[in-house]
Amino acid sequence: MNIQHKTLGLLAAAMLGLVPAAQAGVSFEVQFNDPGGAHAAWYTALASHTVATGQDWVSRFDLVPDSTLTVQISFAAISTANGRSETTAYVGTDSGLAIWEQSAAHELKTGIDINGAAPDILFTFGNLGYLQNELWFDPDPVAQSATVPQDKTDARSVLLHEFGHAFGFNGWRDGLTGALPDTYASTFDLQVQPGNIGLVFTGANAVAHYGSAVPLTVGNYSHIGNSEGDPQLLDDLMNGVVFYRGTRYQISALDLAIMQDAGLPLAAAVPEPATWALMAMGIALVAVPAARRRPSR
Repeated sequence: MNIQHKTLGLLAAAMLGLVPAAQAGVSFEVQFNDPGGAHAAWYTALASHTVATGQDWVSRFDLVPDSTLTVQISFAAISTANGRSETTAYVGTDSGLAIWEQSAAHELKTGIDINGAAPDILFTFGNLGYLQNELWFDPDPVAQSATVPQDKTDARSVLLHEFGHAFGFNGWRDGLTGALPDTYASTFDLQVQPGNIGLVFTGANAVAHYGSAVPLTVGNYSHIGNSEGDPQLLDDLMNGVVFYRGTRYQISALDLAIMQDAGLPLAAAVPEPATWALMAMGIALVAVPAARRRPSR
């Protein structure tokens, strides 16, 4: 996520049993790629927020049972966070293009983990300054009953946004011209076309919900909205312009319509986050070998 924030040696793994009843077969394993454990004080909060936001997304989808997604969290000298699937899965051809979907979405749909023991999703968070000074971690990321401080960015919203990229909002087009690098495209790319200003998303479900093609962020097209244009899009979780401090962002109907167009079938009924049950919670930190990174197309 490359947007503004206004007024993300040792590999440790954390496993939490935080599962809403709607998707009891989907679980998340959270690993930390953090040489020397410099960010160990944040492991518990990051793990609980990752599981809560991952379950928030998967509860919206019609999925096969018994999927486990491994999320690896790393740290870098950046002022924000970013996220993606570790690789992609081939799903067919369209108009001479090889079409690929995000591997995490593919596993949710098929139960097939195409990258084996490697992490399924990669998140990178800014260093200690970002964690300490910018982000606020909800005492209960499931209930979401606390008030976000006006001088902090909601960490739950950040992770919810990054899962959006890992599951569908991602591709290889040039952010300005829309050109593809070769004869392949993501399921998101397949429905992106040039608009009057920048690129637009033309998936049938998104257009039906929004009323027209959805404006994508100029230069950062795996997001929606621009500074000039529909102001409502800047309030969306998947906007690429601004995250306001003191604000909770939630998955919108438009986000789900775009995700459906990108190939993830939606559940017939979506539970509200507040109705989720905290079935059990436990954290175990263990040292494991450094994960093998597989190239992503």
